[in-house]
Amino acid sequence: MSIAILGGLDRLKRKYEQKGLDFGCEVRVFSQQVPSLAKRLIGVHGIVIFTNLVAHRMVIEAMEIARKNNIPILRTHSGSVSALSRCLEGFKPLCP
Repeated sequence: MSIAILGGLDRLKRKYEQKGLDFGCEVRVFSQQVPSLAKRLIGVHGIVIFTNLVAHRMVIEAMEIARKNNIPILRTHSGSVSALSRCLEGFKPLCP
């Protein structure tokens, strides 16, 4: 299972990825605006959005992709690793 994280802190990228591995998920972190975000989000099983640490344009684009491809989205205001853990718990039913 793969999860995309939108927003977050660059310095915590490794910890986000490690926390994903602890939950048995591949984590893709997009902490800043990237070209062709739509192509990069195809194939993910879930999206976590750190709402206080993300560009508004990224949220709009991710919401459109999620709506079209039926991808679940979880949002959290905090960009901490513990907030990510709570969101990953929400994706547990999707894990094989």
